[in-house]
Amino acid sequence: MSFFENLLIGHCSPTLLGLKQASLFSCSMDKGKEIFREMNNYNSLLNSKDIFFKVLYSYKTKFFVIAYKKKPMLTSLKSHNVHCVLSSIGYPPVNSESDIDKALDFLGNRFSSLDAFPHEIGFFLGYPESDVLEFIKQKGQNFKFCGYWKVYSNEENAIKIFKRYKKCKEVLSNKINSGICVLEILGVA
Repeated sequence: MSFFENLLIGHCSPTLLGLKQASLFSCSMDKGKEIFREMNNYNSLLNSKDIFFKVLYSYKTKFFVIAYKKKPMLTSLKSHNVHCVLSSIGYPPVNSESDIDKALDFLGNRFSSLDAFPHEIGFFLGYPESDVLEFIKQKGQNFKFCGYWKVYSNEENAIKIFKRYKKCKEVLSNKINSGICVLEILGVA
């Protein structure tokens, strides 16, 4: 299994299996050439299955890759509350799948201008809207517990989701360990 596939299994399993609209992982620049080559290959094979990979941001010795599904991301970003928050920050409108790349480019630029993770990234990663809004309001403090995101409301549902995400990783890891490659699991090899 390649380094890229290890990253996918470790960080993107719920997205690859369709339970999560996006996942983010970081990688050292010294692995860049290998990652870019494989990422381009995966894009060519998986875009037709609504799975995309994009370098979101790079900083010093690291770069961040987002794995995402355009259809669910579009639904999330078109929500009235999300749209209001994003437009107040200056994001371009997201009305169609073709607008998602512009919004992701804007998000990547926000990393540079803020020199930190922009709090609205949770909308892109598919975190519950109420938790993202409360995270922004509370400045990341006063959460009930932390798993894949900081949870402010509906703890019971978040726990169920976290368990499902963990199960995705276990399922993909077991298939990989039995000799099936990621592309075979996703039905493109």
